[in-house]
Amino acid sequence: MVNEDGVFIRQEARSLTDETLAWYARAVGRMKERPAEEVTSWWYQAAIHGSTEPPKPLYDQCKHGSWFFLPWHRMYLYYFEAIVRAAVVELEGPEDWCLPYWNYALNEEHASIPEAFREPQDESNPLYVEQRAPRTEFEPGINEGAILKARTTSDASATAAPNFVGPEEFGGGPNPPTRLFFGEAGQLELSPHNAVHGAVGGEEGWMSFPEEAAKDPIFWLHHANIDRIWAEWEKTHQDAPQPEWRNETFPFFNPAGEEVELTPAQVLDTIVDLNYTYDVIPAEAEEPGPEPSQPEPEKVGAAAAPAMSGSGYGVEAMPNPDRKVVGAADQKVTLAGSPEAIPVTIDQRAKEELKEASRESDPRRVFLNIEDIEGEVNPGTVYGVYVNLPKDPDEPTLEKHYAGNISFFGIERAREPRGDEHGHSIRYILEIGGLLRSLGGGEFSGDEELDVTFRPLRLKPPKGHPEAESFPAQPEGMQAPPIQIGRVSLSVG
Repeated sequence: MVNEDGVFIRQEARSLTDETLAWYARAVGRMKERPAEEVTSWWYQAAIHGSTEPPKPLYDQCKHGSWFFLPWHRMYLYYFEAIVRAAVVELEGPEDWCLPYWNYALNEEHASIPEAFREPQDESNPLYVEQRAPRTEFEPGINEGAILKARTTSDASATAAPNFVGPEEFGGGPNPPTRLFFGEAGQLELSPHNAVHGAVGGEEGWMSFPEEAAKDPIFWLHHANIDRIWAEWEKTHQDAPQPEWRNETFPFFNPAGEEVELTPAQVLDTIVDLNYTYDVIPAEAEEPGPEPSQPEPEKVGAAAAPAMSGSGYGVEAMPNPDRKVVGAADQKVTLAGSPEAIPVTIDQRAKEELKEASRESDPRRVFLNIEDIEGEVNPGTVYGVYVNLPKDPDEPTLEKHYAGNISFFGIERAREPRGDEHGHSIRYILEIGGLLRSLGGGEFSGDEELDVTFRPLRLKPPKGHPEAESFPAQPEGMQAPPIQIGRVSLSVG
């Protein structure tokens, strides 16, 4: 749909009252009928994100683990949406069709993928794929309507980040665009982006792997939601001002099959630059975009300065020089599907500093660093991270001690990157100053150590599931491909 200014409005998938998803299914079916080598086919568009097949132009271009994650995926969705809209029009559908978004954080019903993507479960449904998290003895399958837990879909760490640049911030660290899945991902990429990928894909499903993820039609609604969160964050925050971020050029294909380019500077305002908004964001445009019947996605944004590819990037991502390590665990931990806990010892000389930094009046922040994360394969398991969690906690206690979550989308690519890049680990950085204040009644209690617990966040059965009682709330003995965490530490800065 469009508003009175001709701005396209992306709507929440479960709130739709029209035929948007039905037309999406028909257009996906039409795109799947096209030869795989045609750039507007379903398979070619998916391969732009990632592919295991021999390379073709623009194959395997996704940007992850850096500050380019958000703008690259915004561009990718923009051209994909235009290609789908053209297919809808070709099928005599509405010229104002827009890509919906899947807001899994609204409530329990919204946290299962919409029925259109799982019913009917056969080839007659272009939105259905079998390659999603399957039913196990511990949890229902995604295609049964399994519900993602609220902690899995949480964007709290991301939306609380005050800045764009940095792995502890909203958008990610300043890595060059050629590097993928290094440990500089921003908070929004880490959660809910990575977590939802793993929860939907499970151990072997398409959504768990960068090379396969975009084959699943739900991928695009997931990323539209990530883009929506960024658009909302942009209303009150500033994106990266550096020219090496704003002026980097990325190529795509438009609906005519022509190669086009965009820079982050050309996509910062979705209304003015790209002529779309979301149903939860004010849609008044400063300048009306093109008429909906004549979308011209190659003519977007203002002219940008020449790209400065590679300029200003460090060879390796360096830790913040103003941040001080105040505690660390003296052992490693392996996650293999069951809860695991590890003590983080506080340096006696830094105890008072940590106590001061945890106070609300102190401008510093306290970070829990989960680093040197390695594994051969994404287990499709999302782990909640908790601080000083009591034994046998109930749900309110879990929520009280919750610090964030970790998941492992792209861990295979970190271990074995493409090209001549060396293998590396990934990391998560969680801001826990507010949690320490909450647990300590206003400030850190001064204990000699913190206990950090990792607990798998399992899928929940939908209401009315005939075997809901047979799935344990926190299964014991469940096995998952192992993930090694080399270092857990605390820092202040």
